[in-house]
Amino acid sequence: MTKAKMDLILHPVRMQIIQQLSRNDATVSQLKEWISDIPQATLYRHLNILKENKIIFVKEERKIRGAVERTYAIEKQNPVVSLEELKSMSGEDHLNMFMTFLSNVTGQAKSYLLADPDLSNDPFGYSQVDLHLTKEEVEDLSKSMNELLSRFITNKPSSQNEKVTLIQMLLPEPKTIKGSAD
Repeated sequence: MTKAKMDLILHPVRMQIIQQLSRNDATVSQLKEWISDIPQATLYRHLNILKENKIIFVKEERKIRGAVERTYAIEKQNPVVSLEELKSMSGEDHLNMFMTFLSNVTGQAKSYLLADPDLSNDPFGYSQVDLHLTKEEVEDLSKSMNELLSRFITNKPSSQNEKVTLIQMLLPEPKTIKGSAD
């Protein structure tokens, strides 16, 4: 992946837009509901940047009271970052992407934790569990998680539900260099 493309998608606002559109096609007002802390003008600016760089596209346009409402989408068969691009990235490139991801997550946690949280009733928590799995078990775990999440990922914001962010990550143990002492 080129540095320009990496910089394009790693911007915190654009990353949130991409994450939302990877779940569902959406209008600006729908994106605004899901990403409520971003001013609408900023949202439009970043949507235009993503559209100009062919990361997203306008799927539909409808006239509403003299204005044009656009529905934005991501090409589902053409991922934002292809498997070939991921494979061609260095460890340092992946680390940069991961640090940006963690920075976004830290910002979300900070917003929640500094806003008088109800930790006894809210679904907030974090943990780590070490699993010892075969390659097939890792694939099964990943497939099962995706199947489970697919039941909920297209839910839209409503008065009957609340947004909860699930952060999942698989982190293999570092490979040891043959011949090195532990």
